[in-house]
Amino acid sequence: MTTTAARPASTDSAWRSPAASYYLLVAASATLVLVGLAVVLSSSSIYSIGRADGNAYALFMVQVGALLLGLVALGVGSRMTITMWRRSAPWVLFISVILLIVVATVGIESGGNTAWIRVGLVTMQPAEIAKLGLALYLGVVLSNFRHELTSFKRIMVPGGIVTAGIIALVMVGRDMGTAVVVLLVAAAAYWVAGLPIRFFSIGVIVSGIAIAIMMREQESRMRRLLVWLAEDCDRQLECYQSTHGTWALASGGLWGLGPGMSREKWGYLPAADNDFIYAIVGEEFGLIGTLLVLIAFAMIVIAVNRIVHRHRDPFVQITAAAIGAWIVGQAAINIAVVVGLAPVTGVPLPLVSSGGSSLVMSLAAIGVLMAFARREPGAAEAFAARPSVIKRSLAVMSRSRRG
Repeated sequence: MTTTAARPASTDSAWRSPAASYYLLVAASATLVLVGLAVVLSSSSIYSIGRADGNAYALFMVQVGALLLGLVALGVGSRMTITMWRRSAPWVLFISVILLIVVATVGIESGGNTAWIRVGLVTMQPAEIAKLGLALYLGVVLSNFRHELTSFKRIMVPGGIVTAGIIALVMVGRDMGTAVVVLLVAAAAYWVAGLPIRFFSIGVIVSGIAIAIMMREQESRMRRLLVWLAEDCDRQLECYQSTHGTWALASGGLWGLGPGMSREKWGYLPAADNDFIYAIVGEEFGLIGTLLVLIAFAMIVIAVNRIVHRHRDPFVQITAAAIGAWIVGQAAINIAVVVGLAPVTGVPLPLVSSGGSSLVMSLAAIGVLMAFARREPGAAEAFAARPSVIKRSLAVMSRSRRG
């Protein structure tokens, strides 16, 4: 009876621990990355065979290389102090703006968007760096002026102008999906900074009008919207991608067809390893796999919420909220597209989809959140009181020898 009663108390104690946010981020990130690796290996193999001299692992190895670089960024970032992240904010933003200007002049076009540049043998998407740079920068400026966000001038200078500039540079490349994610980053930052609801409402209306105008300006965007709104469309033309994404999810059932057993990856579902990778997760791992991904993102939401409410530093609160809106908001858009709740748009599923820039910068952003989580009130003491893995292992081995 004593053991049974102790378990809920132990679980409750772990949940209330100041270190819980950190471990939630670790568990969620590890889950998403492992699922992503498995599905990228499966979904990219067919395309790799046809493109890379028959090497089925070509694109997967690129993803592994990006993962290793991202893990370095996560490890270094999680050990940086809050002061170091605050000081690095303008530099990260400045580098991203320079790279976005380069994209606007000599960028590489793919899928109707000009969002990439080639640096040596590496192709990168600077907008991913801009998301982190903007989150950090807004954390700095809004934490300094959060009590003055009652006038249009202070709202726009400097945070609003910088946000508008980033969105404008992204839209030069016609990447509306990324522009919407950047808008989510700014919205979350201003919300946590305490922007009065009247200004927030005006911003939502203005953003909605701007999005409507951008939709009308480009024929492909309007066509995607009309196809999504249509009750019936040609499955071999306008609805081809969304139809095959739905078929992939439906054929997975509860447990899925099994790892590597996807049928849609055989050239039927476009962007199977990227924008529509959630459909392949559902096909190979079933409802259980898709729910696991949703639970992992829910864990990130809980961790970010804990950081925002438990931390006393407004820079941490605002930056964490902005990063959380980026990671989880982008995931929500991607999943909504796959399940048919939103028109098709080109945003990857963070930490899961193939794409080096997205994976590296998503892991770097998680590293920032981990750095903040490590410095929650009481977290340092909780980490210090917890024995290391090595010490625990040695203790277990010592007890087994004595037994």
